[in-house]
Amino acid sequence: MSKPGRRAHRQNRIRSDFETYLNRQPARALAVILGIPMLVCLLAAMSRSAHGLSLWLLSTGFLLVFMLFSSLTITVGRQALAWHFGPGLIRKEVPLSGIAAARIVRTRLLDGIGIHYTRNGWLYSVSGRDAVVVTMKDGKQFALGTNDPVGLWEAIEKRLPPSSSTEA
Repeated sequence: MSKPGRRAHRQNRIRSDFETYLNRQPARALAVILGIPMLVCLLAAMSRSAHGLSLWLLSTGFLLVFMLFSSLTITVGRQALAWHFGPGLIRKEVPLSGIAAARIVRTRLLDGIGIHYTRNGWLYSVSGRDAVVVTMKDGKQFALGTNDPVGLWEAIEKRLPPSSSTEA
């Protein structure tokens, strides 16, 4: 029996049974950003220094943060645009009926990753600089970082009424 090959990564999966767009972006940059200090703390803790317990706790903190933000999963269903980080403890959802427009942007390098406020409203990102800015009918905006900006934009635009859509 041969070893199965590596599965191909599908960027923008459309689940035909529910007509749902689903994209999961792994947080590779965050793995490096948190992995290096975590490794340093673990090595220092194992050297039996006086601060061993503190270093173990700090390493555990780095690991927990990475687990919470290990990926960003975005779903566009029939009724809502939803996204969550990692296992889903940090999640958000907006009704598609409340969306006025969407556009593809490239975030500034200083915008970084994570959850924070930027010039495009709240940014939810785990890696890279590509994002889709969503403008709500009440004028509020937020940006979703993604490794598939065109697919996400198309999924949102496809579900908006023709009069409210805007091209990228």
